[in-house]
Amino acid sequence: MEEWGSIVRRRVPRCHANLFCDNHKEFLGCLELLPEQPRMTVELRYLHAFHTVCDAGSLRAAAARLHRSEQAVGYQLRRLEECLGLPLFERREGRLQPNSAGQRLWAFCRDMQQDWLRLHDEIRMASDEPLRIAAVSGYGRYVLLPLFREGPLADVAIHMQYPTAKDVMRSVEAGECELGFVHHLPAPGSLLALAVDSEEIVLIAPSRWPVPTLDAASLSEQIFITYDESDYVFATWFADVLSTSPPVLRTAAHFEELEEVLDWVAGGRGLSIVPLPCLAAHERPEAIRVIRSAETRCSNVIHAVLRADSRTRPAIMRTLATLKEWPAD
Repeated sequence: MEEWGSIVRRRVPRCHANLFCDNHKEFLGCLELLPEQPRMTVELRYLHAFHTVCDAGSLRAAAARLHRSEQAVGYQLRRLEECLGLPLFERREGRLQPNSAGQRLWAFCRDMQQDWLRLHDEIRMASDEPLRIAAVSGYGRYVLLPLFREGPLADVAIHMQYPTAKDVMRSVEAGECELGFVHHLPAPGSLLALAVDSEEIVLIAPSRWPVPTLDAASLSEQIFITYDESDYVFATWFADVLSTSPPVLRTAAHFEELEEVLDWVAGGRGLSIVPLPCLAAHERPEAIRVIRSAETRCSNVIHAVLRADSRTRPAIMRTLATLKEWPAD
């Protein structure tokens, strides 16, 4: 027992010399009388760096994702290993691979991330914060906004913005907005898309102008007013109505929003192709002529987009249900 006692004498602080024992059972019992050791703490940024390296597969790729130098990320990994007291990686064919301990910690980080996302969604769903919506301008301003302003959703608090379709999907994917509305399907990925509405797309001209001939050659001689989403809208109208791609068009002006487009058309500055609902809000509807083909109408499907991994707030479900039931103008 002398050897065991010598180990005891090295492990027990001097201030607890009275705890020296003659056997291991007494020693284990005496440990309960020792002062509690401080708990190990690991900074979250070290875990974030570790998780990113595991996902990226290399220090260089992880540093690029984190917008930090390789040296800084490597330092965080070393500090994490020092805190845990064991290595977490091994090199295989020049790549960092988590070892058995690293695999367990990686799984822990993934679970922690999912738990955080669930907690974040639960907190947000229980709160009274406004519903964050991003919608393409034509649909957002002239269809959605009236529903929240004086329609059946007037009691729902909202924060609405009108970026381009590309930015709508980006903001929803990044979690900046909870619900988006676009006029074309997003690429396969982390977004869930649901067809919720449709809008007619029409050619408009100043009322005092002669009615233009609906063929690509004649329209290529006209002057057009364009806007940020007009490339997609024009291409859809030409494909549906004239079964062709848009020719090279002459433009008199380009705007971000549709209000200015309608003002310029009403003022006799050119033609445009726009979603029909936006005309109802214009202050001079009599100054704008809607030109339709006798054979073909052009309709555009509106898709609601939201993150596939997010929990849906009741306000979102109510909005989508309202759009399904609300009569189109």
